[in-house]
Amino acid sequence: MKNTICTSKKIALSLLVVGGLFTSCSDDDDNGPSTSTLEIPDEYVSTNFNANVVAENMVVDELSTMTSAFNAAESNAQIETVAEIPYPATLSSVTLPSYRALMNDWLVELVASANSSDGFQNPGFGGSPAIGQEGGLLGTRLLDENGLELEQMLQKGSFGAALYNHAITVVNGIKNGSAGFEDSGAIDRLVEIHGADTAFDVSNTTAAAIYSRRRSNLTAETGFFFDIKRNLITAKAAMEAGSDFTDVRNQELDDFLMNWELSNYATVIYYCHATKVQLTAAFALADGPAKDVALGNALHAYAEGVAFAHGFKGISEKMITDTEIDAILSDFLAVEGQTPESFRFLNEIDLFANLDAVIADLQAIYSFTDAEVTSFFVNNNP
Repeated sequence: MKNTICTSKKIALSLLVVGGLFTSCSDDDDNGPSTSTLEIPDEYVSTNFNANVVAENMVVDELSTMTSAFNAAESNAQIETVAEIPYPATLSSVTLPSYRALMNDWLVELVASANSSDGFQNPGFGGSPAIGQEGGLLGTRLLDENGLELEQMLQKGSFGAALYNHAITVVNGIKNGSAGFEDSGAIDRLVEIHGADTAFDVSNTTAAAIYSRRRSNLTAETGFFFDIKRNLITAKAAMEAGSDFTDVRNQELDDFLMNWELSNYATVIYYCHATKVQLTAAFALADGPAKDVALGNALHAYAEGVAFAHGFKGISEKMITDTEIDAILSDFLAVEGQTPESFRFLNEIDLFANLDAVIADLQAIYSFTDAEVTSFFVNNNP
């Protein structure tokens, strides 16, 4: 799939539009065909960015504000009463309906866990949560009674179910020439909803762009973040150059979505590996507060993997299938519509094989090389 993307980009960028095959004779006419080529700038340029991205900025800000409320709930868990956390209207409106229903339930459950009088109770090997248990803190992480950190399902899952879902709406609006998407300012909306700025400054990312950046080589400026930058610069240039370059525009928009998806599931690979590393270290500690913190952090990494994987389920424009996502969620013991058994990762070292299976499945689905998979194990930060 990645080779197909690269090939199509090369074809698109070398496109020649031939015209003037029949021209009038004059002293200034060389009687040869005229050609036009797409001029692509090195950097992203927008003259009216803030005005163009009002809706997208609101979505990203609402998600950030809601996440801050989750962090406050975690900090106040078992200390003071945590109030209901509302689901922001604009964020809700761009979220896939099936995921929106889950979000509403998780918001209630997260607050119930924060207001639990107990810390998280590990049911142990072969056990299950006690009736009426509402979850609580494991170390510094707020988990539901099943061991799932719902903050991640609400935030990181929204990167796919809300932000990427909205990006599809923008892409289709551009391709169809819908009202509000006719000029190149519509490309600005994709920059914003992904979480970048016009400079594509790696130190100024938010939302999904943080993770496409982490899966990129910041020194060489290669990887998904920089591929997305080039996709959007080229799509904007093609849009401004006119209808001769519609095919180029459309291909770059498709590649933008593909690179976002690739970075999303490369991040699932990262968190599978991180969960194994952190659980291994935690298991080596003596029982006590330090071990609880380490175990909580390991389940935090695990929940991020679950959330990034789950958020794309039901999305229309993607390479991975819902059946393949269901298989991944099954390995995570967090199948949609079933009670998760996340706590089992605290008690069954054999479940490391499930995390390895997720990595292997994603490598096969996306044709990631062994070297690429290994590179995904590292967070690249400025």
